[in-house]
Amino acid sequence: MSPTDQDSRQSILDTAKILLDEAADLDKITIRQIAERAGVGIGLINYHFKSRDNLLRIAIGDIMSQTIFAMNDPAAFSGLEPSARLKELLKELYTFGSRNEKLIRFVLAHELATGNMQAPLLLIPLLRDIFQHQKNDMQLRIIALQILYPIQITALHPNAFHLYSGIQLTIPEERNRFIDLLIDNLVNQ
Repeated sequence: MSPTDQDSRQSILDTAKILLDEAADLDKITIRQIAERAGVGIGLINYHFKSRDNLLRIAIGDIMSQTIFAMNDPAAFSGLEPSARLKELLKELYTFGSRNEKLIRFVLAHELATGNMQAPLLLIPLLRDIFQHQKNDMQLRIIALQILYPIQITALHPNAFHLYSGIQLTIPEERNRFIDLLIDNLVNQ
């Protein structure tokens, strides 16, 4: 990809992120709207991203990855122990998800349907800090799955989870309690 292609692709992606932040409804974001805002043709969006849905999935994934990378920066949360940093990361992601419920459902449904396993890998640096040398890489990967998949499923089906557990994930205090319990159960084994 030439530098001009990379610049165009990044401009389209940045524009999609801005529109995601502004939009109250994901369905209202159109390829034409993205193209006009980015100053590119519709064909260029299709060339780089194949579809509007794919572009939006990538944009949402970038937003979530930036949050995770920020939380993995030891300087950002220097006063917190690694397990507390992990809890804060998950709470931050859940807060993002609760503000962007439709976007998160859109991405999670795609991630689970396609079997994308990239998200759990983003937790590995924090898990290494938590477990030091007590767990090997495969054990850390499994723990990452044990953390993320319940969160993904409960985010997709919060009412069913409420009936099952009595925890109402739309209430921040209860959501935080769920995250604390989940991490404490996995880390303090």
